[in-house]
Amino acid sequence: HILADSQATKDDLVSLWSVESDKISVLYSGVNGRFRRFDPTELEATNSVRERYKLGNQPYIFSVGTIQPRKNYRLLIRAFAQIADHIPHNLVIAGGTGWLYEDILREVETLNMQKRVIFAGFVSDEDLPALYNHAAVYAFPSIYEGFGLPLLEAMACGVPIINSDTSCLPEVAGEATIQLAPDDENEWA
Repeated sequence: HILADSQATKDDLVSLWSVESDKISVLYSGVNGRFRRFDPTELEATNSVRERYKLGNQPYIFSVGTIQPRKNYRLLIRAFAQIADHIPHNLVIAGGTGWLYEDILREVETLNMQKRVIFAGFVSDEDLPALYNHAAVYAFPSIYEGFGLPLLEAMACGVPIINSDTSCLPEVAGEATIQLAPDDENEWA
């Protein structure tokens, strides 16, 4: 028997691998209790996390995930570049580098956004709740996810979310987020 972390993953197993549907059960994930909305005192106490990742005092749009094409960061960076001159926010992307990450980093240079797009690198699990809580918005433009745990983490922290309307993300987010096509740069802007 197979446990799938979303109906979308189950559907993929059935359609791509011809697995019999009755041999798959969906078992959704949850988040650790440390992912929660911080009160103002906790926000103040976690400013050191902002300092650790060199985020400054500016508000920021946050995204978490390995730097790779599937996460659709090039679209997010291009959309952010369209509005950057009109908002005080920076774009903060946390995550280690994965396959074919070079074009994503190059996109920032091409658009001359080095001072506004911050790659925080790998972030420890202990720091993530503070980074979500300090964010003005969480952006999740991914093209494909098996579950999308960062959506639950951001929701648990009370951060407004914009995510792709593809794969399992609408299933995980329900009606709690703004959902956009993962290829519509203008809508993301």
